[in-house]
Amino acid sequence: MLPLTARGLIRFDVEDFLTPASDDALLYMMAAMRRQGMPGSYGLVGKKVWALGERGREDILKELRQERSLGFHSTSHSEHPTIAEELAPLDYPAAVHRFLERERPGVVAVSQAVGAPRYFTQPGANWVPEAAEALPQLGMDLYFTDSFNSYVVDLTAPYWYGEVLLLSFPVVNPRPFGLGLPGNLKQAIEFIESWEGKPGTFMVMLHPTELVTYEFWDAVNFAHGRTREVLVPGPVRTALEQRQALESFASYLQEIRHKNIEWCDAQTIREMVEPRRPVKVSRRELEHAIYAHGVGPVQVRDGFLSAAEALYALAKLSRSPAEGQVAVSYVGAPSNWRADDGEKPAITGHRLRGFSRAVVEAVETTGRLPSGPIGGVSLEQGMWALLGRRDVRNGPPAFLRYIKDPDDLHWDWPIFPEQFRPMRLWQDARRLAWTLKPAALKLDEETIADFGGRGR
Repeated sequence: MLPLTARGLIRFDVEDFLTPASDDALLYMMAAMRRQGMPGSYGLVGKKVWALGERGREDILKELRQERSLGFHSTSHSEHPTIAEELAPLDYPAAVHRFLERERPGVVAVSQAVGAPRYFTQPGANWVPEAAEALPQLGMDLYFTDSFNSYVVDLTAPYWYGEVLLLSFPVVNPRPFGLGLPGNLKQAIEFIESWEGKPGTFMVMLHPTELVTYEFWDAVNFAHGRTREVLVPGPVRTALEQRQALESFASYLQEIRHKNIEWCDAQTIREMVEPRRPVKVSRRELEHAIYAHGVGPVQVRDGFLSAAEALYALAKLSRSPAEGQVAVSYVGAPSNWRADDGEKPAITGHRLRGFSRAVVEAVETTGRLPSGPIGGVSLEQGMWALLGRRDVRNGPPAFLRYIKDPDDLHWDWPIFPEQFRPMRLWQDARRLAWTLKPAALKLDEETIADFGGRGR
């Protein structure tokens, strides 16, 4: 038998608080997972938990309490204004505050009824960069998104992003999955088979409500930015069709359980990641790493550095040339930043010293890079200048390759208003990419995903 090389997660987004039939679907799916000995990750919407209590479904809440990988899937999911709709018009600090204000009641509801959630997964296409810095204040440091809805490209390994661990794994199932069962069962199994023997991590995404309805509950009630006057459950399949869909899901688990895949949950991934620690680096190492990888996450002998950490290390070393190494801890992204897109004149020694001083002082007083440009010197230009390349324009920072282009984003989610394009969210996703870097795993070297395993 070949050694296990692929790691798979099955995530259930438990969200439909309007359709009672989806309650029993969840109960069935948890039981099917346990029969196969397969771990699942369950993202709970606050209003779904409230609905289970109101419907007297203590049996389901009790079963959920037995799960080790519980997540938070927002307070109200698709109700307008959705998270992205409400945050997009705000500036970033106000948006972080509003995210905390609107989502804290849902976290409390999940915590009291089931247990403290370990991760956050955005509802639908409501991917917001604010979560990367707000989640720890809600007791979570894991942002379990998915490549379909994420602003970040496919990642087959965990990455640090802002103040959280980001999982943005490829989705390996038909779309839609549950709505197509049992007809797409064979195709769904083939999707899994295609990952056998591959390195990295992927995910399967399911909604219990899909197996008992003909349409998504939220598309029925909240499509195109408008809320239905009277909310109704999703259109429910016949009893026979529900049974066939649920049984086909059980057959799916039975088939994929024996594939050459290591099945785990989000909490297992979190426990595999080494805690953040200072990374020691010398100027010579930084030069080689940045020339190899550009202004982006770089690998040195002692670990990984984000672009923000690399810039701070360079500035620190330039001010203390006698130091052979510096130890760099987490450095936050600048509060305001746009990519430098023009030719710049050569930087004089005086300006470069001022730039270096401003970077070090900002990080040591605020924990963040300063907002550029500094004295007319952009952060990217300053980094290259500190390396001795003062009159060269080197193109966009490498870390921007990790953020999708706007045309590749799922802004056509049926719930959003037509023509909804929250460019401010995208710009701040790019800004926070200054902090992006691979996470170190508690594994032997052969099983750690290589530095290039980021999708492209």
